[in-house]
Amino acid sequence: MQLDSEVSKRIREIRISKGMSQEMLAQKADINSNFLGRVERGVSSNLQLKTLDKIISALEIDYPTFFSFNIETADKKTRIMNKLSLSSQQDEILDVIDSILDIEKNKNN
Repeated sequence: MQLDSEVSKRIREIRISKGMSQEMLAQKADINSNFLGRVERGVSSNLQLKTLDKIISALEIDYPTFFSFNIETADKKTRIMNKLSLSSQQDEILDVIDSILDIEKNKNN
């Protein structure tokens, strides 16, 4: 696994899942949109930690979520939790899951 390649892919993946354009993310992170485009394409591997921190903050996620690279090799619970952490409707999804678990519990009683 090449870390710079994985970071580039992860920035793009999360940006798209949040419905943000490159320009929106660049503005929110206070970085140049052309630079962000090069980072996402893997053309610029000169990404400083300070800049990565700005991008992660602008994506409004925590570090463990950002650095969850191997989602496809993770177990099912981990994959679902990673997807949930990227959702803008976490509370609604958790309410549905809670209701399903209540139904299952009542069915078994």
